[in-house]
Amino acid sequence: MRYFLELLAELEAGLIRPVYLFYGPEVYLQREAVRRFKEALVAEESGFDYTVLDGEEVSPREVVETAGTYTLFSPRRLVVVKNAPYFGSSGKKDDAVLLNYLRRPCAAACLIFCTAGAVDKRREAWKLVQRHGKAVEFAHLAPADIKKWFHKRARQEGKSLEPAAAESLLAAGRDLTVLHNELEKVLAYTGESPVITAADVQAVITPVREEAVFAAVDAFGERRYTAAIAKLRAVLAREPQGVVLALLLRQLRLIILAHELGGEKVSLARELGVPPFVAKKVAAQAGRFARKDAAALFWSLLELDAAVKSGREEFLAGLERRLLLLSLRESV
Repeated sequence: MRYFLELLAELEAGLIRPVYLFYGPEVYLQREAVRRFKEALVAEESGFDYTVLDGEEVSPREVVETAGTYTLFSPRRLVVVKNAPYFGSSGKKDDAVLLNYLRRPCAAACLIFCTAGAVDKRREAWKLVQRHGKAVEFAHLAPADIKKWFHKRARQEGKSLEPAAAESLLAAGRDLTVLHNELEKVLAYTGESPVITAADVQAVITPVREEAVFAAVDAFGERRYTAAIAKLRAVLAREPQGVVLALLLRQLRLIILAHELGGEKVSLARELGVPPFVAKKVAAQAGRFARKDAAALFWSLLELDAAVKSGREEFLAGLERRLLLLSLRESV
């Protein structure tokens, strides 16, 4: 959260850079930052001094020309380029027109590039933004900061949020766009009630893919192999196989780490970097899932990933086969 608050503090102090790069997965806060810049820089009566472009659809030349246009009513022209493709690690070369602009950005403009992806800090475009402006990584907030955000939003509606309710809301993940939508549903559901309880949250929020994968691993740890496979099939019907594989590997890694950390003697939430309710579930899974079995499945899934990428196996068939082989090995 600190990166966001520091950015807003600079804005309120009047420290405005001619060029910014907002990057990283927390797009909700990126949008909020852009909104704050618009409020600070663009006169209310002027829609002419604010332009939003899609970097995937317009050329770098159009971006530069828009940023260089004279303002009409505002002290600065605000130009926002969403989906900015100029800073990633793809093979696309830096555009000469854009680089020339970044070497001498227009002082009467505030040009903000936004991307949810990672950046390649070796690129010249990145270096120039750092030299003449500011790059801000919008990472997901820590669970403690997310809970503060929940409580603040509840207070704005004249409500209080029980600690257990905040924990339950975290089950929806760490993406603030998703969490905002889920919290708004909870606020509407509770109506005039001044207190939001965990039961209120659980009655409304939609379990996300992480929870579905967690449930599949849980079923496997409890030796309910048919249920585990059925749950994974359901997730794969909605999510790309790469996402499902990454979530499976993450969950297995948490189980292995829980074994290594020694259970009750160590604060799993702190050491694993997960909310307490997740740490509690991981500890329970580790109690049912032997470390050697979790490690065996972890490495088996890495082998599956290589086989799928080389065209030797289909993902779902390979996943089912590995789960069944492991279950047969355990039953012997």
